[in-house]
Amino acid sequence: MQYRCPKCQSPKIIPVAQAGGPTTRPVVPKSLVFLISAIFILLLLVLISIAMWIFGDGAGTTLQVATVVIFVLCLILGFLFYRDLPDFKISMQGFMQSQKKWKCRECDHEWEI
Repeated sequence: MQYRCPKCQSPKIIPVAQAGGPTTRPVVPKSLVFLISAIFILLLLVLISIAMWIFGDGAGTTLQVATVVIFVLCLILGFLFYRDLPDFKISMQGFMQSQKKWKCRECDHEWEI
C-alpha cells in the first residue's frame, strides 16, 4: 500500500475514525514513552544551563550533574527503544494496513481502500 493521497500525492494523510468497527492501535513501547520524556527534560536542562551562563555566573554543579545523568539515561533508553523497534514497526504496519478510510491533511480528500 502506498501511503499517499491519490488526488494530490501528498504523504500527509491520516486515518479517519470508523464508527462501530473495532479499532486496532499500534503497540507503543514504554521505552519510547520514557525516551521522549527524558529528551524533553534534557532539553529543558540544557536551556536552563545556557540561560544561566548568559545571564549569571554559570550553571551550578548540581545542574551539570543532573544534565549528565539525564543524558546517560537518554542513551540507555535509546538503546532499549532500539531493541523494541522491530516489534513497534510490525505493530505500526498492522495498524496502517487495518485502516480502510483515509483523509489528506493538505487537500481534505477522503478515500476508502
